[in-house]
Amino acid sequence: MKNHIIPFAAALLLCLSSIAAAQVVDLGINFGGNFYSGDLSSDDFGQVLQESRPAFGVFCRLSNRQQFSTRFNLNFGGIQGDDIRSKNPQRMLNFRSNLWEFNVIEEWHSWRIRHSEYSHTFPYLYAGVGIFHYNPQGYLDGQWHDLQPLGTEGQGLAGYEQPYKRTQINFPVGAGIRFVVRKFTFGFEAGGRLLLTDYLDDVSATLVNHKEVFDGNGPLAARLSNPNLPANEGVDENYFRGSTRRDWYYMMNITLSYNFGNAIYKMFSNPVPCFKKW
Repeated sequence: MKNHIIPFAAALLLCLSSIAAAQVVDLGINFGGNFYSGDLSSDDFGQVLQESRPAFGVFCRLSNRQQFSTRFNLNFGGIQGDDIRSKNPQRMLNFRSNLWEFNVIEEWHSWRIRHSEYSHTFPYLYAGVGIFHYNPQGYLDGQWHDLQPLGTEGQGLAGYEQPYKRTQINFPVGAGIRFVVRKFTFGFEAGGRLLLTDYLDDVSATLVNHKEVFDGNGPLAARLSNPNLPANEGVDENYFRGSTRRDWYYMMNITLSYNFGNAIYKMFSNPVPCFKKW
């Protein structure tokens, strides 16, 4: 996480500057679905939709300029993938994971469309930085198993990488459209999360030796590493479980918020009332 201090410090500075300058505050909720893309996903969009999982969250939007606003999001959801729907069904790998994320996003509103005196539309692009937590699990013998502690790709053994972190930095990017009617805002948003890890699904491009995983991390790790090899012994066989294809996850959300105007700004800008002299 040391390498991630700079982008997160920049996000913190953005938070402080936005709060100090904010004139208009929106508080809202969002709900929709999460989609996974990686070694265990399908290239067929219809199959990807079948693997979507629910997502929801809350957010606060601070606006201090006509074209830009800053948004703080706390989201919860899940992702999943299965080789049954991928290009390699014979590999027999699968995973699921719950996840949460907190991010800071800057919105750029390209233009404003006025429908009436009380109604506007705002198309926008967004980008930001955040932190997320995930925990991939694999299904075997009627039970879900946490994969990261097992070391299915030899993590922790001599000659292999150290166990990956389940809390990571992400970079949200996407687009949306907002419909403003008086104090309420309704919207639709879609975007992805650029990740710095390839272990979202516990599968990467590491060269793995089944016997080394069996002897070093145990029979369960070896079975989940390669279900096609014997379960009761280690086999001196090398294989790649995945590729260099980068893992992503995507979110499609409907948003609903209420505009408090500058009431919150006034409350914090003058917290101590001034008493007139008698």
